[in-house]
Amino acid sequence: MGNEELTRLWNLCPDNMEACKSETREYMPTLEEFFEEAIEQADPENMVENEYKAVNNSNYGWRALRLLARRSPHFFQPTNQQFKSLPEYLENMVIKLAKELPPPSEEIKTGPDVRRDKPVTGEQIEVFANKLGEQWKILAPYLEMKDSEIRQIECDSEDMKMRAKQLLVAWQDQEGVHATPENLINALNKSGLSDLAESLTNDNETNS
Repeated sequence: MGNEELTRLWNLCPDNMEACKSETREYMPTLEEFFEEAIEQADPENMVENEYKAVNNSNYGWRALRLLARRSPHFFQPTNQQFKSLPEYLENMVIKLAKELPPPSEEIKTGPDVRRDKPVTGEQIEVFANKLGEQWKILAPYLEMKDSEIRQIECDSEDMKMRAKQLLVAWQDQEGVHATPENLINALNKSGLSDLAESLTNDNETNS
């Protein structure tokens, strides 16, 4: 998978680049924040097996591409390298970023604090996206998604569950640490999806 192919896929929907460039996406993480874990895992001294690396997670990979397109000068640089898969491409990007970014902080080694208002996890997004399904477009405006971002999601996939997942991932990128189950439940109630809000509340209480 070369850079030309990545660029072609990204430009299938004309709103993609404008959405990524928008200055209103205040909570999109920095390269340092987002790739900290991947850089730590790429260090041979840490001996992290490939199957456990973040770059092999499809949800992480989709978010990584969106962030690189906006904030990394490497994304659109021409290259003769050919990559067989997205994880292989991201691994290469991580190695480049590791040479440019500050050393990872100690937080990744100790793990985040467990709080009731902690951000949603990738697993929670996967589970809830399946429940949300075709109702994703009802919720989108209440997650402060713009029309251009909604069109981008529709352009990226025809599968309703995948659209729901992309909506939640975009919201997660936009809100950062504020992308909590509590805030998602509030948005669901405001959108009239009270049944889903109750289901998410029950899941959150079960897992807390």
